[in-house]
Amino acid sequence: MFMPFKATPFAYYTPLVLFMAWLSYLPLTNSKAFSSMEEVCDNAADDDNDGLIDLNDPDCSCELVTQESLVPNPSFEDYLCCPNDASQMNCVNGWQQASGATTDYLNQCGYVSIPFLSPFPDGDGAIAFIAGSIENPSGSEIHKEYAGVCLNYPMEKDAVYEFNFHIGFLDENNSPPINFTFFGSPSCSNLPFTPGFDCPTNYPDWYLLKTQEFTREEKPGWKEVSMTIQPPVDINAIVIGDDCLPKGGLNVYLLDNLILKNEASLDFELLDAGSPCDPDFTLAVQEKAGLSYQWYKEGVALLGETFAELSQMHGEGTYQLRIVEENTGKCRVSEDIIFSIPFYTSESFETICEGESFVFGSDVLEEAGIYVTEFSTAEGCDSMVTLHLEVQSELRDTIYAEIIPGSTYEIDGRKFGTEGEHQISLQSSAQCDSTIILYLAYTNVYIPNVFSPNGDHINDYFEVYAASAAYQEVEMQIFDRWGNLVFEGQRWDGTHRSEVVSPGVFVYVIRFQNADGNVSIRSGSVTVIR
Repeated sequence: MFMPFKATPFAYYTPLVLFMAWLSYLPLTNSKAFSSMEEVCDNAADDDNDGLIDLNDPDCSCELVTQESLVPNPSFEDYLCCPNDASQMNCVNGWQQASGATTDYLNQCGYVSIPFLSPFPDGDGAIAFIAGSIENPSGSEIHKEYAGVCLNYPMEKDAVYEFNFHIGFLDENNSPPINFTFFGSPSCSNLPFTPGFDCPTNYPDWYLLKTQEFTREEKPGWKEVSMTIQPPVDINAIVIGDDCLPKGGLNVYLLDNLILKNEASLDFELLDAGSPCDPDFTLAVQEKAGLSYQWYKEGVALLGETFAELSQMHGEGTYQLRIVEENTGKCRVSEDIIFSIPFYTSESFETICEGESFVFGSDVLEEAGIYVTEFSTAEGCDSMVTLHLEVQSELRDTIYAEIIPGSTYEIDGRKFGTEGEHQISLQSSAQCDSTIILYLAYTNVYIPNVFSPNGDHINDYFEVYAASAAYQEVEMQIFDRWGNLVFEGQRWDGTHRSEVVSPGVFVYVIRFQNADGNVSIRSGSVTVIR
């Protein structure tokens, strides 16, 4: 039986509509396959629709330029031991004595052979080396001292490097102009280059990379200098010191703060913009012709920030700078620059007297307690200070003391010598008033004026009898009539150097001290009889 054709809704779709419906079933992750857009690396947009923007997209890769100095421990601050004499380069971490002649390690923690060139330009460490020759009967013998180090990462062949350092000069006789020389080797295994006193280029795989003359200023001191170096091969180890020519005499030079960087990295050196807490603080580099600039935050371009200096900071976070060489199109990007505004915390301990107040920020405090508030530092940074405030009431104390008549009792530099009550006003360490009531009483002591050291057990010793136990600590000195000391102690048996003294008059000086530390002194004479 013939059935008439019945159209379904699908039959009415055009081919274009069907194609669009098919596309709608494709996974979203394949959308880039149908996009002809490429990532633009400085517009803060995901142009190729892959979820990655600008520097975060591998399509925007540039040469990453590091800021680290190739020279490790450039100021000789990191040490394994504190030097106590010359020739102790073994104390410096990372560095070594490259020659048989021994460079000196100087550090404020111990050995500093040239104190008038201290302080050093950077920190407490420096090195000193000798360059010249020694005259002996057989002629002139070269004496060169070199320091060597294995670099953090290689100096690349034909790349341009800048070596900045401080050199210290003594007077014109001991530190004449020097042909300072920079040597290099492809292998760190070539250190040290010799156990002798000669030059690196006398040995395999050592290259003279640069020699430059430096001259002292009018007076002894430090001079900041620089050299430009372009190695003919990759260099992993360096040696620094004098050139290889013989010279008369022994000349002395110091070195500190040795910074070796690829010239490309100098384009990324940040200028000092002050404190990050300053609202006008910005990141900036030295602007140079022929370069274009773009700043990024978290890898995303900051639109409009296309100069060597940011117009403003765009909040805390990780910044980078991309530089493009206009003549070559080569791009370079800096390491991460972390910008954060520091927040400081501190504690303060204060004491005020009762009835006084203490100003803490906008608060006026009169009660003891712990208080917390925020301040701004001189640089504009936020600081949270915790204050421990003590309120000291008026102190009152009572002292009962005894003295020997004729002596005094001392409190806070004031002396009291009469019996009775004394009211004394003092100030505490917090400058608060305090009152002391001193009750002073006399105590008697009996000091004999004659004794007979004859062995009959009657009055055989000269000693003091104190009425108060507070004055039992007694020291006496006995002198003869010519002033010679014949006894020192607490009880005299009438002898001197184990011999019985002759009868006569002797002078005594007796020192009494009580438990409070107060001292009384009595003097007089005693007669020795037989």
